[in-house]
Amino acid sequence: MTNLKVALQLYTLRDYDQEDFAAKLRKVSEAGYDGVEFAGFANIAAEEMKVMLEKANLKAMGSHTPIDELLGNLDEVITYNQVIGSSYIVIPYYKIESMEDVHSLIAIVKEIGPKIKASGMDLLYHNHYHEFVNEFGDQPILEMLREATTEEEFNFEVDMFWTTHANREPVEVMNSFGSRCKTVHVKDMVNKEDKEMTEVGTGLLDLEGIIKKAKSSGYEWVVVEQDRIKIDGYDSVKISLDNVRAMLASV
Repeated sequence: MTNLKVALQLYTLRDYDQEDFAAKLRKVSEAGYDGVEFAGFANIAAEEMKVMLEKANLKAMGSHTPIDELLGNLDEVITYNQVIGSSYIVIPYYKIESMEDVHSLIAIVKEIGPKIKASGMDLLYHNHYHEFVNEFGDQPILEMLREATTEEEFNFEVDMFWTTHANREPVEVMNSFGSRCKTVHVKDMVNKEDKEMTEVGTGLLDLEGIIKKAKSSGYEWVVVEQDRIKIDGYDSVKISLDNVRAMLASV
């Protein structure tokens, strides 16, 4: 069992990017989050971002970093994340339309994953829907990525919304990935067909099962994310966190 911490993926609040970034971090902290997962750094230097996080009493759980940036500026990405204290560097998306694309991604992570690991962090992959299907093979792409790599090279941040949308049971996927799944996005849905998102704990996501599994598996973090919000963004992330906290207290 573990003292599971909750981070917010800041992409959730991208509509508030015109705000002062420090004010945004402060509001996330006031909502009760332990940390944040970045989706860009708003051209803020690493040392300045570190100070902002410290003032807001937030930890840097990790950062979503586009593949082009990892390929073109890996040393700078690693250094920035080391300064702010990240645990994970995450590939947020990779377009896969052929076996060549699969093999390309495998080659990339085998090259950069050990470098990130040696720096004290893990390289993770964040899935969407397309990795649970495979129109050019007989095995889901996500499983191909897992089986072609090692835990020292590459691991996973499994998005529970897209897992559920693909008609996969979140806890079963967490079980099948075992220690290769380092964290999850808890992202809720109204129904599987329309891809309509809702605040965590107000939809059909098996939040209880996910939190139980995360705790028993020794996860350090779970991450709240909601791509599309219909109410005030700060009200939304507070509702999601409160529901996650309530579940944490009950399981």
